[in-house]
Amino acid sequence: MPILPLQIADGDFLYRRLSADHLNPDGSVNSNAYKLHGHPDPEPSVDLAKLTSVQAAIAGALARGPKFRVGLLSVHNLRASGFDVIHKPTDTNPAHCVVVGNTQKATCRQLAKLTDVL
Repeated sequence: MPILPLQIADGDFLYRRLSADHLNPDGSVNSNAYKLHGHPDPEPSVDLAKLTSVQAAIAGALARGPKFRVGLLSVHNLRASGFDVIHKPTDTNPAHCVVVGNTQKATCRQLAKLTDVL
Protein backbone atom coordinates (compact mmCIF):
# COMPACT_ATOMS: atom_id res chain seq x y z
CA MET A 1 0.00 0.00 0.00
CA PRO A 2 1.47 3.40 -0.97
CA ILE A 3 2.32 5.89 1.76
CA LEU A 4 0.34 9.11 1.45
CA PRO A 5 2.25 12.40 1.73
CA LEU A 6 1.68 14.47 4.87
CA GLN A 7 1.42 18.21 5.29
CA ILE A 8 4.61 19.52 6.86
CA ALA A 9 3.94 21.90 9.78
CA ASP A 10 6.10 24.88 10.75
CA GLY A 11 6.76 23.18 14.09
CA ASP A 12 8.25 20.09 12.45
CA PHE A 13 11.95 19.22 12.36
CA LEU A 14 14.04 17.44 9.74
CA TYR A 15 17.18 15.31 9.75
CA ARG A 16 19.88 15.63 7.07
CA ARG A 17 22.70 13.09 6.68
CA LEU A 18 26.10 14.75 6.64
CA SER A 19 29.37 13.28 5.44
CA ALA A 20 32.83 14.37 6.58
CA ASP A 21 33.20 16.77 3.63
CA HIS A 22 29.97 18.51 4.71
CA LEU A 23 31.60 19.67 7.95
CA ASN A 24 34.04 22.48 8.65
CA PRO A 25 37.02 21.86 10.98
CA ASP A 26 35.05 23.55 13.80
CA GLY A 27 32.19 21.02 13.34
CA SER A 28 29.75 23.42 11.67
CA VAL A 29 28.04 22.53 8.39
CA ASN A 30 29.39 23.87 5.10
CA SER A 31 27.63 24.46 1.79
CA ASN A 32 28.77 21.10 0.34
CA ALA A 33 26.00 19.50 2.41
CA TYR A 34 23.51 20.97 -0.06
CA LYS A 35 25.36 20.47 -3.34
CA LEU A 36 25.22 17.64 -5.84
CA HIS A 37 28.32 17.25 -8.05
CA GLY A 38 29.47 20.75 -7.06
CA HIS A 39 26.18 22.46 -7.95
CA PRO A 40 23.18 23.34 -5.76
CA ASP A 41 21.04 20.25 -5.20
CA PRO A 42 17.57 21.51 -6.24
CA GLU A 43 15.81 19.06 -3.88
CA PRO A 44 18.10 17.94 -1.05
CA SER A 45 16.72 14.91 0.78
CA VAL A 46 15.83 15.11 4.45
CA ASP A 47 13.83 12.94 6.85
CA LEU A 48 10.78 14.15 8.75
CA ALA A 49 11.77 13.77 12.40
CA LYS A 50 8.27 12.85 13.62
CA LEU A 51 8.30 9.79 11.36
CA THR A 52 11.70 8.50 12.43
CA SER A 53 14.11 8.86 15.35
CA VAL A 54 17.53 10.36 15.89
CA GLN A 55 18.80 6.82 16.51
CA ALA A 56 17.37 5.62 13.18
CA ALA A 57 18.80 8.63 11.35
CA ILE A 58 22.20 8.11 12.94
CA ALA A 59 22.07 4.37 12.24
CA GLY A 60 21.23 5.08 8.61
CA ALA A 61 24.08 7.56 8.34
CA LEU A 62 26.56 5.25 10.05
CA ALA A 63 25.55 2.42 7.73
CA ARG A 64 27.08 4.45 4.91
CA GLY A 65 30.36 5.00 6.72
CA PRO A 66 31.81 5.85 10.10
CA LYS A 67 32.27 9.56 9.34
CA PHE A 68 28.60 10.35 8.75
CA ARG A 69 26.67 12.63 11.11
CA VAL A 70 23.10 13.90 11.28
CA GLY A 71 22.00 17.52 11.03
CA LEU A 72 18.80 19.03 12.41
CA LEU A 73 16.71 21.63 10.57
CA SER A 74 13.63 23.56 11.72
CA VAL A 75 10.84 23.77 9.12
CA HIS A 76 9.87 27.16 10.56
CA ASN A 77 13.41 28.51 10.00
CA LEU A 78 13.53 27.05 6.49
CA ARG A 79 10.24 28.66 5.49
CA ALA A 80 11.21 31.97 7.10
CA SER A 81 14.32 31.89 4.87
CA GLY A 82 12.34 31.28 1.66
CA PHE A 83 12.54 27.48 1.41
CA ASP A 84 9.73 24.94 1.50
CA VAL A 85 9.57 21.26 2.45
CA ILE A 86 7.57 18.57 0.67
CA HIS A 87 6.94 15.10 2.07
CA LYS A 88 7.87 12.55 -0.63
CA PRO A 89 7.74 9.16 1.08
CA THR A 90 9.28 6.16 -0.62
CA ASP A 91 8.63 2.44 -0.13
CA THR A 92 11.84 2.17 1.87
CA ASN A 93 11.70 5.54 3.67
CA PRO A 94 8.30 6.83 4.81
CA ALA A 95 10.00 9.87 6.42
CA HIS A 96 11.63 11.08 3.16
CA CYS A 97 11.13 14.76 2.28
CA VAL A 98 12.80 17.29 0.00
CA VAL A 99 13.75 20.90 0.59
CA VAL A 100 12.65 23.17 -2.27
CA GLY A 101 14.35 26.44 -3.20
CA ASN A 102 18.05 25.54 -3.25
CA THR A 103 18.98 27.18 -6.54
CA GLN A 104 22.26 29.04 -5.95
CA LYS A 105 25.53 28.69 -4.09
CA ALA A 106 24.22 31.36 -1.71
CA THR A 107 21.20 29.20 -0.84
CA CYS A 108 23.55 26.26 -0.17
CA ARG A 109 25.39 28.45 2.33
CA GLN A 110 22.09 29.60 3.83
CA LEU A 111 20.91 25.99 4.31
CA ALA A 112 24.25 25.09 5.90
CA LYS A 113 23.82 27.92 8.44
CA LEU A 114 20.32 26.63 9.28
CA THR A 115 21.64 23.11 10.02
CA ASP A 116 22.68 22.13 13.53
CA VAL A 117 24.86 19.02 13.88
CA LEU A 118 23.56 16.43 16.35
